[in-house]
Amino acid sequence: MKNLPAARGAWLALLAALLFGASTPMVQRAGIGVGAWMTAAVLYSGAAMTGLLLRSGMTQEAALRRRHWPRLLLMALFGAVIGPAALAWGLQHTSSMGASLMLTLEAVFTVLLSCAFYREHIDRRVGLAIALLTLGGPEQIVMRFMVDELQFRGDTHRRRHGDLPLRV
Repeated sequence: MKNLPAARGAWLALLAALLFGASTPMVQRAGIGVGAWMTAAVLYSGAAMTGLLLRSGMTQEAALRRRHWPRLLLMALFGAVIGPAALAWGLQHTSSMGASLMLTLEAVFTVLLSCAFYREHIDRRVGLAIALLTLGGPEQIVMRFMVDELQFRGDTHRRRHGDLPLRV
């Protein structure tokens, strides 16, 4: 594995995806009654502590210059404040499965942003993967609205006619 850094990176990416997917229902349950901002704060405090404990012993890093601050602050605002709070809020207002499917759109947006800003190339396999990921999340939302509509119609029918509503 040491001679194949791409293979090692792929395995680590799969492990990260597995752990992220497993954490979605746990974060949803742990955030009940706490609030999105507090849930996000606890998540990212834990991530910060882990990062500090596992940091590499690099003796020299690139110098941080004044021109880097605006970009750094924007990344911190979106990636460590707004994003986690939006994730926690979304998990508190949807099912774990629906949230997991919608979180797959993170990969779609990452690919699209890398194309827009870094001129990355999308080959056929990546394009197919992005298309399938894009269809999975919205399909969940559409199905949810359809089920809610059928239940609403069934409840309305029952109130009018005294029948049992259609169950889906």
